[in-house]
Amino acid sequence: MILIDVGNTNIVFAVSANNLLKKIKRIKTKEDKNKLKNIINKIILDFTLTNRLDNDNVAIISSVVPNLNLLIKNVLNKNSIKGFIIRSKDILPFLKIRYDLKEIGADRLANSIAIIKNKISNSIVIDFGTATTFEVIKNNIFLGGIIFPGINLSKETLVKEASLLKNTEIAKTNKIVANNTQKSIQSGFYWGYLLAINGLIKNISIENKFKPKIILTGGLANIFKNDIKPKPIIKPNLTLEGLQIIGSSHYAKKK
Repeated sequence: MILIDVGNTNIVFAVSANNLLKKIKRIKTKEDKNKLKNIINKIILDFTLTNRLDNDNVAIISSVVPNLNLLIKNVLNKNSIKGFIIRSKDILPFLKIRYDLKEIGADRLANSIAIIKNKISNSIVIDFGTATTFEVIKNNIFLGGIIFPGINLSKETLVKEASLLKNTEIAKTNKIVANNTQKSIQSGFYWGYLLAINGLIKNISIENKFKPKIILTGGLANIFKNDIKPKPIIKPNLTLEGLQIIGSSHYAKKK
């Protein structure tokens, strides 16, 4: 089974073989469509050579970029693979949801399903993607969440709009008050987001009267992991794990 997570910044591919995630590949979403089609085709061709691929003619797709769905499905069809784009209503057998099903992203649902499958009934899942999202799960019920601007997106916008500022890598600074522009940017983004995240965790916990496990996923999770309270669990492939669960239990039967 092939797993594809289509995000606004990256498209992440993996295969499910012997119930394990293998051959994880990541490409940029915002490429020329012809170039993107060729890159995806090469990845799919490589994946089809994997031995003992679970359900070798099925691909499970989570997408928040609808205008790429047809392109991806066409590449899959060309390689005799049936692509299933997961829909919110198909999640209901796995997860109780108190959220508008028409509006919630499939990636956020996949994250939540993966956590529940890991027998964590109370959690806050923080995904450091194009947007920084929080998913709140209490007693195995998806209560809702928070969406605010992603760290890299905010940084890119700041650099673009402020002509004297240069692009700077996100990193932890030893001091909050910095004495040069680069460290000032780094401090602002690291400590600013950290304090916002810890504050939100505290207030979400108070509001919902529970003590959740904190789960981090996404590209910048490792940078923040040591200062987020309570100590978090890092799950770099959480969305893929959720897609694997959904695909094995539901879509693979439709092949």
